[in-house]
Amino acid sequence: MIIKALSDYYEILLQDSDSGVSKPGMSKTGVSHALVISTTGELIKIIDLRIDGKKPKEMHVPEQKKRASGIVANYLCDKCSYVLGISEKGKDDKKGRHHETFKAFVEMNKKILNGIDDPEAKTLISFFDKWDCKKAMEHPEVNKNLEGLSEGRVLVFQVEGYDRYMHDNKNLLSAFSDRSDDGESTIGQCLVTGEVGPISRLNASIKGVKGAQSSGAALVSFNLEAFKSYGKEQNYNSPIGKVASFAYTTGLNYLLNNRRNHIGIGDSTTVFWAEKSGGLEEDIFNFLISPDMRKAENGSEENSKVVRDEKTDQLLRDVLSALRTGRKIGDISTEIDQQARFYILGLSPNAARIAVRFWHVDTFGGMLDKVGQHYRDIALIKSFPNQPDIVTIQEILRETAPQRDYKRIPPLLGGVLMRSVITGIPYPLVLYNTMISRIRADKDVNYTRASVIKAYLVRNQRFRKTEGEVEITMSLDEKSTDTAYRLGRLFAVLEKAQQDANPGINATIKDRYFGSASASPGSVFPILLRLSQHHIAKAEYGHNSDRRIEEIIDGLESFPAHLNLEEQGRFILGYYHQRADIYTKKNKEEV
Repeated sequence: MIIKALSDYYEILLQDSDSGVSKPGMSKTGVSHALVISTTGELIKIIDLRIDGKKPKEMHVPEQKKRASGIVANYLCDKCSYVLGISEKGKDDKKGRHHETFKAFVEMNKKILNGIDDPEAKTLISFFDKWDCKKAMEHPEVNKNLEGLSEGRVLVFQVEGYDRYMHDNKNLLSAFSDRSDDGESTIGQCLVTGEVGPISRLNASIKGVKGAQSSGAALVSFNLEAFKSYGKEQNYNSPIGKVASFAYTTGLNYLLNNRRNHIGIGDSTTVFWAEKSGGLEEDIFNFLISPDMRKAENGSEENSKVVRDEKTDQLLRDVLSALRTGRKIGDISTEIDQQARFYILGLSPNAARIAVRFWHVDTFGGMLDKVGQHYRDIALIKSFPNQPDIVTIQEILRETAPQRDYKRIPPLLGGVLMRSVITGIPYPLVLYNTMISRIRADKDVNYTRASVIKAYLVRNQRFRKTEGEVEITMSLDEKSTDTAYRLGRLFAVLEKAQQDANPGINATIKDRYFGSASASPGSVFPILLRLSQHHIAKAEYGHNSDRRIEEIIDGLESFPAHLNLEEQGRFILGYYHQRADIYTKKNKEEV
């Protein structure tokens, strides 16, 4: 269960003092200013806490309630419309709504503070009694800091003479934790813990999912009549206790805020964690999925690099190398816990909600095996030495988009591809079809595209396990008798013959005939073979092309009228292998 796993992870984080997660009843938020009040309840100073006057300071404050359109006040800290009764920048407040929000803030806080025998509590009550929100703009400190205050960030209180903020007072926090729910909560059995207690009506927002609202979105949400069950409203339809609700939302927000625990894949966000704290497992998975992080066309980084020390970085590279060659991870390092439970969660935006794209649980060792198999399946000879050793998932997705525009990647493709990688199931047919369509449209059979086609064919054969399958290799297989593969090789040799006869030619037979040759070879290759005789006669070393053509044709019985999709993939692979072999030999001769 996703929510149970996230709740358990929160408990692990809570034991780790370096994690920085909030304790139950608290939440981490950006604070812009501190209001300093005298012991008599007068506002005497406003301190700007923003970093460089822009970025708010992150603080653990009493849990901030989720708001929709109603007035809901928080404890000891809130926005300027609640704390001071002044309107936020850009918000229409002609009806005096900010006066109503201030009134709600005062009533909510007084209800808790009136029962506390503490000087800071009495000071804040005195401030509430004296502050006139209708004259707030006339106060010199408010007027001086008005622009920053009205940005809508959280404000906190500090009493003069104290070296702490009011929300750090244990007496005030204890009263907040023990407060009654005033009949607002429904008592029920929590689906996560099984305990009977107050059920959370609304769960905290999840922030950081790529493409979702910046203010946050809901993982569990019910807001229409059609979603109700037996008259239950909102999250009472899926009862999660307040403690469990806080735990799973805090845990997930921590993962989405931590660069080492999530990666953007296409239009989805993949979150992952190990059932332990402080290990290398999360760093390793992050590196395996995205070893080469590149910038998108608009200049923004799709995945910013995680900063690691040199020793860790070398270990990650050693692990990746071992997986690609099938070596055991245990021979590299004993620090890697292959028995640790590992969780992978795929999330995508859906209006104000978050959709779960996939959910996978495995041992870390099992997950390594699946990712290693992916890299072995996709391994292919490079056509040029400067090409990367690793074809990343991000690069695969980029190749499926028109003009390689990251924003035009087919929707949902990132999620289904990621699921295939981490589970070891066949790659999605939509990926294979899309890649072939892009090759036909762009007339470009590059390293990444050929790698994907090879991986799809190899994995499909492994799962079918039928006799007489065509062997798919990393590099040129001159002994292969597969018709589609040989036709692809033949097309590459015919193209090379044309280029030898016309050095520097801009458009080759690939630009005009590749799509039809790969789908209907019977109607195209007779034309190409006739053309090749002119090219061979014209080229200085035409006899080399003639010899290659003869060798390939000797293994062909006929030119089939049509090739199916799988055969078209083998055609493309044969073309790529032959081209890579031609230019590899040429480079060796030049050396």
